[in-house]
Amino acid sequence: MAPSAPAQAEGSTTTPRRGAMLPLPLPLPDLALTLGALTLGALALTGCPNDPPPGTATESESESDPTVTSGPATVDDTGPVFICEPGEKQCNGQQFIQTCAPTGLEWIQEPCSTNETCDPCTEDETCAEDKCVGLCEVEAELPSSAGCSFIANRQLHLNVDSPDGLIVTNPNEDLPVTVQLYRTPEGKRKEEAVGNPRVLQPGENTLYELTADFVLGTSSMFRTGGTYRVESDVPVVAYLHSPLTNSRGNDSSMLLPETTLGRHYVVPSFSPHAEQQQGQGQPSYFEIVATEDFTEVTWTPPVDTAGTGINIDFVAAGDESPVLNMNRFDTVRIAASANFQENPDLRDVSGTVIESNHPIWVVGASRCSRVPVLDEPPLGRCDPLQELLIPLDYWGSRYVAAHSPDRGTERHWWRIYSANEGTRITAEGNLGCPDDILTAENCPAPNEFDGEACTFAARGSWIQVDVPNGCSFFLDSTNDQGISSGAFMPVQYLQGSRFQENPAESTEIGDPAMYQMVPVEQFLNRYVFSTGLGFDFHYVQVIRQIGGPTVFLDNMSVNGYSPVNDTWEVANFPISEGPHVIDSGAPFGIVQIGYSSNEPSENCDNTVDPQPICHASYAYPGGMKSEVIYIP
Repeated sequence: MAPSAPAQAEGSTTTPRRGAMLPLPLPLPDLALTLGALTLGALALTGCPNDPPPGTATESESESDPTVTSGPATVDDTGPVFICEPGEKQCNGQQFIQTCAPTGLEWIQEPCSTNETCDPCTEDETCAEDKCVGLCEVEAELPSSAGCSFIANRQLHLNVDSPDGLIVTNPNEDLPVTVQLYRTPEGKRKEEAVGNPRVLQPGENTLYELTADFVLGTSSMFRTGGTYRVESDVPVVAYLHSPLTNSRGNDSSMLLPETTLGRHYVVPSFSPHAEQQQGQGQPSYFEIVATEDFTEVTWTPPVDTAGTGINIDFVAAGDESPVLNMNRFDTVRIAASANFQENPDLRDVSGTVIESNHPIWVVGASRCSRVPVLDEPPLGRCDPLQELLIPLDYWGSRYVAAHSPDRGTERHWWRIYSANEGTRITAEGNLGCPDDILTAENCPAPNEFDGEACTFAARGSWIQVDVPNGCSFFLDSTNDQGISSGAFMPVQYLQGSRFQENPAESTEIGDPAMYQMVPVEQFLNRYVFSTGLGFDFHYVQVIRQIGGPTVFLDNMSVNGYSPVNDTWEVANFPISEGPHVIDSGAPFGIVQIGYSSNEPSENCDNTVDPQPICHASYAYPGGMKSEVIYIP
């Protein structure tokens, strides 16, 4: 006979089956109670070898009780009920994140940090779990010209002793931001904080003077460190003025945050000023700053580019360079070769195609250029040109090519760059334009002109278009069905003062500057921007659809529009020096432009000429969305 089983422990309702799995982990009191039940159950299983397993009815029991069936008995689990996977995270509204406790029996809730909201992870996303995200992380997912980390590098200009200026503006309507400037010392890779953090209220800006050395020399060169970076806890906008104040040569750039930088670029630049005049024009160049270690860069220039004999090779026109390896905060300047001093067209890196395996920061520039190019006296004046380049990803198919605010009767100069082979563009102008803006003359082979449109031969192809004073036009690469033939980029070049060959088309105000246009697909509803310093004239150029909502500048309506075509109109609106807010109920575009006068000025920072007269201009696009329009 089998010995009788011991009595069940008090409070126990079932005896565990052999091999039955218990849910773990358990709270300590329940775990002790269950271990006691396991001990008793083990004793109950030590009967005679011929006894049936517990829970199996004997033959006599089956005959006497017809309700007993063979097979395992039903087990009634009364252990704890788990409500979540330990460590799992879950949003609880927008302001709280909750984490599953190690026991799996409860949620532990905590608030998101200041300026953060909880972002749930949906099934159609690649995220791993719900999390609190700040505005900087949201900006990384929806990139634009606003961001939380901007790289800046001083660019070549003639007034070496004048610092460049990095202006950071808080565009948020109700949030203060904290910003910090960093600098990576030359020859090093670890950045260091410069000064203390600064707090900007909504609409406020702050100025950082950049005094680091230029990249050495005036030809191709490689440098480790020497760069600046500004970081914020909430998205801001940033602009680089080189130099900061009105000088004997200026230009400016809209900076793009690191999250918006790309891997594919086409370089706009211009021929350097004639060597026989001042010896100060060269080079036409581009600069690259790596944002990640193990970055590999190549470039294919339309002209010969200079090497260093160490890590930068001489590259012949049309050839692709060997791979250049770079790490974060390395800078390389690639300059046109000086082998062809007599031919300005062969000293212009415009149209160079750049590729990399990681996002890079790229500037297209010239140390000093005269627009238009003049090789015979009277030569006039030159100015440095610079633009932080917009990656090809954000180039568009429709642009309003609005002429710069008039300074006299100067002509308006454009170059139009192509992102791909086969881009076909048409041009439609206002009453100030000639009947044919695009012609066989300004669309030369290997591009093709069909009597109406210009079709580009390759990525990096460009054409130069100059139009009379007052001519603005619309450029389009879409067909009647709205299908684009490719992306492109118009770049405007402000004419130099003293264009003496034709006094009827000249100016004595300002000097050359270079700026990219923003496609209408990337227009925003609101911008916060800040002017350069020490200039006599500042303008914001507003581009909007005819009949669209009112555009308000610092809460005052913008007026004085002129039509470009049947859809778009432009206003050149004078503004005061400093920060401004401009907004509307519909997307619109802006360009910010400034000129010096031709009169002596105490605002002129000129340490060379005895008279304090500075002929200078600056210009940059005021902001943009960064939606991927074109896949390079």
